[in-house]
Amino acid sequence: MVSIIIPTYNEAEYLPRLLKSIKAQDYRDCEIIVADNSSRDGTRRIARAHGARVVAGGVPGIGRNRGAQAARGEFLLFVDADTVLPEGFLSSIMARFEKDFIDICVPWIRPIDGTNPIYRTIFQFSNTFFKLMEVIQPQGLGVCILTTRRLHARIGGFSEKVRVSEDFDYINRASLVGRFRVYSHVYVYHSVRRYQAEGVGSLVQKQFKSGFIYLFTGKAYDTENYEFGTFSRNGPEGAEVKKLLASIDRQSRRLRTQIEKLDGKAAGSNHQRSSGKRRS
Repeated sequence: MVSIIIPTYNEAEYLPRLLKSIKAQDYRDCEIIVADNSSRDGTRRIARAHGARVVAGGVPGIGRNRGAQAARGEFLLFVDADTVLPEGFLSSIMARFEKDFIDICVPWIRPIDGTNPIYRTIFQFSNTFFKLMEVIQPQGLGVCILTTRRLHARIGGFSEKVRVSEDFDYINRASLVGRFRVYSHVYVYHSVRRYQAEGVGSLVQKQFKSGFIYLFTGKAYDTENYEFGTFSRNGPEGAEVKKLLASIDRQSRRLRTQIEKLDGKAAGSNHQRSSGKRRS
């Protein structure tokens, strides 16, 4: 069984479409657990109306841990409330997960709720970067993480000492004892509401800061100013956004080129090994 765990705080607007997308999946061996942080907008009522179990949550890391404690499944799928699962997602990711005999993975992420091309560029850059770092320094976003119950318990779950970047920390610790993958052919949709609320430039700068701190120190970035479910509206616009878009696009192309080279070397190495086996 797959236990789908959703941390929430005042998610009455976004939660229904996620729950509907889960119900529309052809993979039926699953349960839904909503770990709610005392919402005041009907989130709990909506969750129960869609057949989900509701448990007490907190900030995302705490909510995910509380959901995992209540879970009955062998596999744990942590999903943010403003995410949507495309048709066949659960079947696809579970098939790959079990075939590759891995312990934790993240899918590709595509944007929804916004038409500005900068969103596609930012998401593509993030996806490509995480794929490139898959073996070098595993990392990813808490938007959607699939893992085993056993691995989650072994590493002690998500850290409840940090308020942000708990997903980077979790994946890092999990990858030290389990097999990690980034799946580029399996994807979920994720809202761009944070970029719209906080401003593209402001949020991207924070994400780059978090990524570089983790890359060079191996420690998750944290801040005391974080409030679950609350976003500021400050950030550069206009020319600065266009400049940022062009910069990210260039870096994304470079990363994709590096991944293609790595894939080519891996394919060549596999061909040599198979040829050697035939000769022997």
